[in-house]
Amino acid sequence: MNDGRTVLLLSRAGAAGLPEDVRRRIEDTVRLVVHPVPGRLGAAEAAGLLAEVDVLASTNLALPVLDEALLQAAPRLAHVVLYATGYEHIDVGLLDRRGITLTTLPDYATTAVAEHALALIMALAARVSLANDRSRGLAPAGVSLRGFEVAGRTLGIVGTGRIGRHLARIARGIGMTVIGTDIDPLARVRAAAEGIQMVVPAHLVAQADVVAICASTIQGTFPILDAAAIAALKPGAVVVSVGRPVLVDTPAMLAALRGHVVRGYAVDDVIAGPDFEDPAVDLIAEGRLLQTGHSAWWRDEVLDRGGRMFADAILAAACGHPVNVVHADNHHAEGRWVG
Repeated sequence: MNDGRTVLLLSRAGAAGLPEDVRRRIEDTVRLVVHPVPGRLGAAEAAGLLAEVDVLASTNLALPVLDEALLQAAPRLAHVVLYATGYEHIDVGLLDRRGITLTTLPDYATTAVAEHALALIMALAARVSLANDRSRGLAPAGVSLRGFEVAGRTLGIVGTGRIGRHLARIARGIGMTVIGTDIDPLARVRAAAEGIQMVVPAHLVAQADVVAICASTIQGTFPILDAAAIAALKPGAVVVSVGRPVLVDTPAMLAALRGHVVRGYAVDDVIAGPDFEDPAVDLIAEGRLLQTGHSAWWRDEVLDRGGRMFADAILAAACGHPVNVVHADNHHAEGRWVG
C-alpha cells in the first residue's frame, strides 16, 4: 500500500519506459508521478514539481540542473535515480552534503558499448564508411580503400573498467594482443586478474597499434590524450573513443590526422561538421574521421535491460534501500593519465 512517499519520473517516454510489472510494484509502494518531457526540465518547473517529492527518477535528457537553489526547493528529496552510467554533469558533492543519494546504472550498456568500440576499430581497419561512400559515388577521387588486419595488432585500452575489460575479452577473441592502463587502483587489479597486461600510460601510447578510450570523465583528469600524448602515439596508430569527447584533445587529433601521424580516429559523438570551428570536411570525406553520435548504447537488449534496471533501482530507492550509490570520492584520480 502507498505509504505517502512520492516518486517523480522525468523522461521522454514517460511510464512506457518502465516494465509494467515493476511499475505496478512501484505504484503499490509509493505515489508515482510521471511527467513526460521532450528535453531538460527548466529550473522553475522543476522546483514546482519537486516540492513534495522523495525520489527523483530521470533520464539524462530530462534531468534538471541539480544546484543548491533547486535542492532547497525540494526539502523532502532523499534519492536521485539516473537512467545513465555517466554522472560527471552532476555535483555529487552537493548531493552528499545534503544527504541525497545518487543511483546510476553502471552495467546496463556494457556489452553494447564494448561491441561498439570493436565496431569502430573494424570500421577504421576495413575502411567501411569510405567503401560505402565510394559505392555511392561520394568518395573523393583517388582516395584509397586500403586498410589493415587487426589480428596480431596490439590494442591499448585506456580505462579498464567494465567496458574496457569486456572489450579486451572480445578483442582477444579476434587475435589482438591487449594492454591496458587506468588511474583507478581497483580497476588495475581487476584488469590484471583477467589477464590484461597493465602498463603505464606512456608505454601504452607508444606501443599500441590501436588505442581505445573507454575511460570515465573525472574532473581534473582530461584530456587523457592531450597534444603531447597524441604526438607520442605509435606512427600510423588508430584511435577510437567511446568516452566523452573531452577525453581527447580534438584540435590536436585533427592536426595529427592531417599530418598522417594518426591513421584514423573514430568517436561515439559528434566533434566536427558544419557547426564546428573546424568542420574537418576533408577528414570525413577521406574516411579517416568517423563519428557515431552517441549511439553506442542504442540497442534492443540495452533498452530492455535498462528499463528493468531503472525500474528496479527506483523501487529500491523508494523502499529506502538505494542500490549502485555513487559518492564524490567514488572515483579518486590517482595521478595523471598521460604526461
